Order: sequence, then structure tokens, then C-alpha cells
Amino acid sequence: MVRLIQLILFILVFGTGVYLFAAAVFARFKFLTLAKPDKARFGRSRERIWSFITNVLLQKKVIAEPSGLGHLFIFWGFLVLVFGDLDFIVFHLSGWHFPWATMAWYAFMQEMFSLLVIAAIVVAGVRRYALRPMRTEVSFEAGFILCLIALIVITYFVVTGADIAQTGAYPGNASPVLNQIAHALSGDAHVTLVILADAGFWVHILCLVAFMIVIPRSKHLHMLGAMANWYFRRYESPGKLTKLDLEDESIETFGAGQIQEFTWKQLLDGYACTECGRCHVNCPATLSGKPLSPRNVILKMKDQIVLEGPGMLAQMAAGAESLSSQPLFDGVFTQEEVWACTTCRACEEACPVGNEHVQDIIDLRRYLVLTEGDAPPGVNKVFQNLERQSNEWGITRRDRAKWAEGIPVKTMAEVEGKAEYLFFVGTAASFDKRAQKIAQGFAKILLAAGVDFAILADEEESDGDSARRLGNEFLYQSFVEANIELFRTYGVQKIITTDPHAYNTFKNEYPDFGYEAEVFHATTFAAKLIEEGHLKPSIPLEKTVTYHDSCYLGRYNGIYDAPRFILQAIPGVKLVEMERHKEKSMCCGAGGGGMFKEESGTRINVMRAEQAIQTGATVIGTACPYCMNMLIDGTKAHGQEDVIETYDVIELLAASIGV
Repeated sequence: MVRLIQLILFILVFGTGVYLFAAAVFARFKFLTLAKPDKARFGRSRERIWSFITNVLLQKKVIAEPSGLGHLFIFWGFLVLVFGDLDFIVFHLSGWHFPWATMAWYAFMQEMFSLLVIAAIVVAGVRRYALRPMRTEVSFEAGFILCLIALIVITYFVVTGADIAQTGAYPGNASPVLNQIAHALSGDAHVTLVILADAGFWVHILCLVAFMIVIPRSKHLHMLGAMANWYFRRYESPGKLTKLDLEDESIETFGAGQIQEFTWKQLLDGYACTECGRCHVNCPATLSGKPLSPRNVILKMKDQIVLEGPGMLAQMAAGAESLSSQPLFDGVFTQEEVWACTTCRACEEACPVGNEHVQDIIDLRRYLVLTEGDAPPGVNKVFQNLERQSNEWGITRRDRAKWAEGIPVKTMAEVEGKAEYLFFVGTAASFDKRAQKIAQGFAKILLAAGVDFAILADEEESDGDSARRLGNEFLYQSFVEANIELFRTYGVQKIITTDPHAYNTFKNEYPDFGYEAEVFHATTFAAKLIEEGHLKPSIPLEKTVTYHDSCYLGRYNGIYDAPRFILQAIPGVKLVEMERHKEKSMCCGAGGGGMFKEESGTRINVMRAEQAIQTGATVIGTACPYCMNMLIDGTKAHGQEDVIETYDVIELLAASIGV
């Protein structure tokens, strides 16, 4: 009779928890259906399953940082303890054990994982509430969850120990902790042990129910969201932004001005966010004191869809033709935070759950620029310069080929498009006097290696990257159309460029518009020439070089080795690395149109230059004309421009081969 009453109470209590959990999860799923579709998230099932295995089960991105080990222990402890807890509940309701629960190997594993979970909780508590690193925030919610998990494990030990003390069936070496607890309780009266076991059991159940209720209503929704997020991760290049259909006359707004104008996958990112702060402490805008935190962007999106979701579902049920919600720039986002982003992807590289922050920010910019016609004066000036002269500085386009004066470089018009390679010089190396030396050096390298190439000269247009990253998709697509028409006129099938931004958009984004070519960055092309013996760096430079990884070359396109290979091939060059390099490199501040925007707080290029100076190098090596200029300005701000010079890797190579 007692067990029947217990069973009925359990069904009522636990069933309520399951219902509240399922109702909240289903509601949040329904909220995602309010957003725009994203067909690119389906297909490639084998790769998606493997992504789930490596990043969810094996926690690959989580343990990329030492602090992630604690999460790994809690995660796997949770999986193992689920089976033990199932037996724990069934035994206390029926007196029957599952077969595995009585096996010594499982009892030992259950106990070891329980101890690992307790240890991880203690470390997490000390770290969050005592050490308080920058990326964590003190919150009641986080502490409550840690306490619930701890109570679930502790009550398991206490109740199971009391049960063992009652029966006298001590587990011995298979469960040393339970063995000790049971022996410690063995002197208590039988009634005391029964009360302790029953009370502990119900505390355990209430903790489980509380956990189920809290999970979908807190940051711990990531337990479900992260699994879905990794399965539906992006498999296209991270350097590719979504294409807007500008020919659809039924579209009245572009970008995201209301929460439902994001895609369901963008909103899923909010469900997946663990609020760990890895993106926060890797964002150059955040670190330099600007009003932007990638974490907060994602969390604002989640909070907004949870807040607005019920109302929009009611509108849909009432048959509304279009959904209405709070404008995102009316108290949710500020223009300052949206314009502070450099699109460097440091946040995405650091994120342990695969969130994709940059597209969110670009969609917010697109709304401001294309729908509201609202952009900072400096950004509008860039748009005007691009429209009039096809370059961000507004220099007359007739000067685009002045850098090549005195160098026997042919144009595509002269060779009637019969050159094997198009050297697309790009805006910076065409018009910026310092960056022109990169174009000159690379042209001479190509001539020395006997490469069949030509340039477009005055016919060259902007690649459009700045326009697109600043939110002006109309202007970007106009450049795309002009460039594709020109490339096809000359039959261009192979493109080389010294500009990582042009490289990225030609390679990853132009195919969306029907044009594909083999695209090479100057460093990978030059590295291949060295490997094949067409170039032989022989003049020693006797310099200590620290190499700065361009975001659009590195994190966007995975090119890390080629520039370093070139540097190591030059006699006399000693390569030293900054603390933040390769995947964890810090942005110079130029990306996302940052070179042409007003910057509040500490300048990002000044911070990056300081990191380079700390290496003791005599040269900062770059592979991007924008990075080079930003770092030159950064060293000047420190008064170190005579101590540590800044050169593009291509310039150093040109010097070493004597051109």
C-alpha cells in the first residue's frame, strides 16, 4: 500500500515536471516557426551526424579551452548517471533493480562519474563566484542549477548508502565512497535509515523536477539547443554571407528590423548559447571598450523571440497576413553596437556551440542601410565614394593603374583576355600609396617567375566587399554584376589577388551570382612558386618577424601556413609568434568596413600593435593591405614605428629575390 501511494505521488509530481518541460520546449519550437526559412541547413546528413558526434558527444569545441574539461565531466557524468538514476527511481518505487545496476563495473563507473561531477561543480562554483574571470557573470540562475545538480548526486549517495546499511549488502571495492557512507550509517536505527532514504528520495525527485522546469526556461536550454545547433551547422564557407533577392518586388523590407525577420537557425543560436562568454572575451570590439558583446547580441535575440513569440503565435492563429513585433532598434539593439563589429569571426571561432554571430549583425546593418536609409556619416561617405569612383577613398578611378608605372605589366585589353591569370589588384593596393608597394612587389615577383598574367587597369571595379559588410547589398550586387560581365568578356578563369577581402568574396560569394573561377591569394600562389623552384629567395634580410593573421585570410579561409612558409624560406628571417595567432589571432580593426568608420574607445589596431611589439620582433609581417596600414598606424600610436616596421609578406619576398 505504501509503495502504491509512493508510485501515485511520483506519477503526479514527476508527470507535472515532464509536462511543464515538454510544454516549454514545444513553445520554443513553435517560436522558431515564426522566423524565415533556411533551406541550406538540410542535406549532408552524414556530415551532420559526424558533427553531432564530435561536438556534442565528444565535446570537441568545449574542451578547446582548459575550463571546458569541467563541462565534459558534467556532460558525460550526466549521461552515465541517467542509467543509474533510472534504476535508483525504479528500485525505490518497486524494490527491483535493473540487471546492469548490480554489476561491479557499472557500480564503479557510476561512482567515479558522480565524483567527477561533484568536483566539476565545485570548480565551476569557485571559478564563477570567487575568481570571476571577465567572461563569466555572477547569476542566481547559474548557482541554482549547480546546486540542483550537486543535490541530485549527493542525495543519490546518501539514499543508496542508507539502503545498503539497511540490507547489509556492502559493495566493497566496487563503490568505495558508498561503502564508507553505508558503514557510517550502519549504527543508526532501522527507522532512521528508512526515513533518511525516503526523505532523500523525494528531495532527489523534487530536484529532478525542478531541473526539468528550469532547463527550457533558462540558459540551460542549451542542453537541447546546442545539439540541434551542431547538427544544423553551416557547411558553406564561413566567408559567405546570404544573398538578398533584390528583384522580388513583393519584399518591402531588407535585413532584420523585427525579430521574425531573422531565420529560424539564427534564433536557434540563442537557444544554444551557454552564456559562457568565450565570444565576449575574444571580440576585439568588446576588449577595446566598444558597446558590443557578441554574447549579448545572441541573448537579446533569444529574449526577444521568447517575449514576442506568444503574441505573434496569437496573431497567426487569428489569421493575420503579416506578423507584427517590436522594432529591434526600439530598445533592443543600438546602432552603436551594430556598427562596432569588425566581422572578424573571433566570436564564431571561440563559440563551443557553433553560433554564427556575424550574419546576425550584417542583417541588422542591412535593415538600417537598405530599409531605413540610416547609416553613420562616415559609412554614407564610403557608399558615395564607391558609387562615384569605385573606391572607398573617392580617388579618381583614372588613377587605378598608376601603381604600375615603370613596370612592364600588360592589361587584359592589350592581350585581348588571353592571359592565363588576372591579377586583381584591389582598391587598397591600387590607390593607397603605401599599399601600392605590395602590388608593385607582387607584379615583379610574377614577372620574375614567368607567370602569364595581366591586370584590368582602369577597367577594374571594386570587388564590393566593403559595401556588403557595411550592409549595402544593392551597391555590392551592382559591383558583382559589373565585375562578372567584365570577367566573362575577357574569359577570366583564374584570379590572383593580394587582398584577402577580394579573395574571399570572389571565391565564396560570387558563385551565388553564377560566376566561378580559380581564386588564389598572393601568398598561396607565391608559396607554390617557391616550392616548384620558380622563385628562389636568396638575399638575407636578417629580420625578426612576427606574422599577423588577417581575419579574412585566416579564420575565413583557413590560410595560415603559406605566409609562414614564405617567411621561413627567406634567409635570415626569424619567425616569432604573438600570443594570439592563427585561429585565435586578433583583428587589426579594418574588417567589416572598420577602416572607414569612426571608432570609439581604444583603437583596435593600437591593441594589436602592442601585442606585436611585445614579441620583440623588428618587423610585423602581414598579408593584407588593410592590415598593413592599420598596424603601421598602431605602431605610430605607440611611438615604435622606427623600432618595429610593418611589411607585407609579399614585399619581404620581393626584397629577398632582388626585385
